[in-house]
Amino acid sequence: MMSSRDEALRRLEEFLPLVPRYGRERNYVRVGYREVSRLSHWIRYRVITEEECVRAVLARYPLSVAEKFIQEILWRSYWKGWLEVRPSVWSKYRDEVALLREQYQKDSLYLGACEGQTKLSFFNDWIAELRNTGYLHNHTRMWFASVWIFTLKLPWQLGASLMYHHLLDGDPASNTLSWRWVAGRHTAGKIYLARPGNIATFSEGRWVPAEDELAVDEVLVGGKEANHPPCMPLREVSATPPPPGSVILLHDDDLSADLAEEWRTEEQKRGEGSSTQGTAEESSRRFQYVVLDRELCAFSEQVRAHITRLRSDTATRVDAPLVRTVEELVPFVKQSPTPTVHTFIPPIGEGRIALEHLAEQLELRGVSVVWHRRVWDARYMPLAGGGFFGFWGRVRQDWGE
Repeated sequence: MMSSRDEALRRLEEFLPLVPRYGRERNYVRVGYREVSRLSHWIRYRVITEEECVRAVLARYPLSVAEKFIQEILWRSYWKGWLEVRPSVWSKYRDEVALLREQYQKDSLYLGACEGQTKLSFFNDWIAELRNTGYLHNHTRMWFASVWIFTLKLPWQLGASLMYHHLLDGDPASNTLSWRWVAGRHTAGKIYLARPGNIATFSEGRWVPAEDELAVDEVLVGGKEANHPPCMPLREVSATPPPPGSVILLHDDDLSADLAEEWRTEEQKRGEGSSTQGTAEESSRRFQYVVLDRELCAFSEQVRAHITRLRSDTATRVDAPLVRTVEELVPFVKQSPTPTVHTFIPPIGEGRIALEHLAEQLELRGVSVVWHRRVWDARYMPLAGGGFFGFWGRVRQDWGE
């Protein structure tokens, strides 16, 4: 059986010939989704990285041909960076979800919407696909969020939480902030209101809502958010690569295990090309890997199975044990030359919370944790404090013609 990483690399290779037409066809929601890459449920966990995808595309096409696809890859980096410099937005969202779940626990409209039991057949179809497959086309996600907020008039936070629970590629930043954008809380004066004609056109008649089935004006539940909190600096991390023999903790936000590749210089990458073969084997000779197998509570059974498989595949690829508890990890670490764990800091989300708690427990047992940040994240996260196209204008300079 192919490893998850091999599957991702094969899918990327299969999609490359379709990149030139991506810009004009990506919004069509067709059976099989050939118009989009379907790489997100690997990129989300960095089984394959954003940088690998960009380099693979630009090795075949000039930026002028591939720009729209590369933009879509960078949207994920933008959302992660935007939330990273405004962590209070995530904390507030989590608190609001907890409160709203209590308020809506017996609300028949909310419960019916979660189960796909509404008067809107197209919305019910989207719920069924989400629950059955763990995936929705990005255009469908926008329609879904708009209908949830403006037609059903349900809190955006509960819709975001529901979608995150079921998505195989569920990302705290991309999911939460995309829902905020649809609701008009990200860009001042701008909401996304789904239109019957747009749905009919881009589903090619699969769904044809009647004019009176969709909201035609903005009605938000819970009011508007006037201002974003000020940007915070990125958390300081080590800029020094781990020494050979170090224990490297891999987690769900970064399962790529390509550290030998990560710390090659930019000149080496440009001169030799970014390797997609052998990096895990080289890294496993230089480092001792451990894969965190923490308990998953916030996801559907389907998502838990997906993440469990990715973890297992990564552990096999780099000959690493799976550890669930601090008690399992400490003895492994103390066999190494220094009682230290190195790991990439997760972006804002449940993964960050879990890793910070783990680090506290390790410190109490005499094991220090050294946080690192990928070069990609260190470069692009600080640029994401404003709007996307300002961010893209600065990022584009790195990948220009």
